Amino acid sequence: MMGGEILSDDVAKAVLQAAADQCKATPELVKSKDRRRFIVEARQLVTAILREGGWGFQEIANFLTQEPIGNHTNPHHWYKMHNKDYEMYDYYKISYDILKSIHGENIDEFKAGKAKLIDIERYIDLKQKFDQLKLKHDALSMENKLIKQSANKLKSQINKLWS
Repeated sequence: MMGGEILSDDVAKAVLQAAADQCKATPELVKSKDRRRFIVEARQLVTAILREGGWGFQEIANFLTQEPIGNHTNPHHWYKMHNKDYEMYDYYKISYDILKSIHGENIDEFKAGKAKLIDIERYIDLKQKFDQLKLKHDALSMENKLIKQSANKLKSQINKLWS
């Protein structure tokens, strides 16, 4: 991420805010004991970024909880679950990659909330994939509608034969 430097508290706060925004939560909710999936995912994202930024589990526990001294096993679990979710879910991987796009040259912009969180090539690639999936979905929906019409027609013909 930043060439071996340990992320500062200011950057950690910016990452927390960005993860909360991305997951449609607030930093306070992320720091709470709320166990709703979108909030847990925000915690996992922040934990992974902070771990990569040189933070220890105890430091993360202190940062991501509202207690004076957090339980270091919680971020350990969040990090373990981050790794599983990163491998399993494309949407989660994209969320993480967006947050990870912090680079040394734009940290000040990122902290100010002005950083570009996703590069244009990635956006275009994702947009093209979305458009292709939408076309497939629409084609399958139409095919399904035609099959139902044919089935209903056959059903009525069979009913006429039996009448």
